[in-house]
Amino acid sequence: MRGIVFDIKRFAIHDGPGIRTTIFLKGCPLKCWWCHNPESQDIKTFTDVKTIVLDGAPFEKQEEIGKLMSVEELLEIIEKESVFYDESGGGVTFSGGEPLLQHEFLLEILKALKQKNIHTTVDTCGFAKWEIFEQIIDYTDLFLYDLKHIDQKKHKLFTGADNKQMIQARK
Repeated sequence: MRGIVFDIKRFAIHDGPGIRTTIFLKGCPLKCWWCHNPESQDIKTFTDVKTIVLDGAPFEKQEEIGKLMSVEELLEIIEKESVFYDESGGGVTFSGGEPLLQHEFLLEILKALKQKNIHTTVDTCGFAKWEIFEQIIDYTDLFLYDLKHIDQKKHKLFTGADNKQMIQARK
């Protein structure tokens, strides 16, 4: 099983308890005005090209946004940090984008981490069917539920999407 990852942050301390590795998965159904990771919204990979001028000469810098990775590849990266998880009560957080858009891949990596007794957190806006939550709940130790706005009209204005599904999913 493979998924599209756009970033991996080691030694994260704001995405759940303890010292964590945060895995950012591509794809998000929202288009929030304040999005911290707009490069995550499109689930497809793409190449970002920036022109940098050094000493009057332009240089192009290319960066691949998104990488197709297997569960095994991610586990190899995650396990290198296990001493930090063990000592701090940390673990792994899945963020995005919206990690539930890649729920099949997410489920497989969560199962593998549960077998290794590594704490898991899913940071979600809740834009998913309840059945998806039911699939992953037994393998997730903590949910960080990021409801963008409770007012339906304001939510639609600021994110481009209705919030009914997100409110129902959190019940």
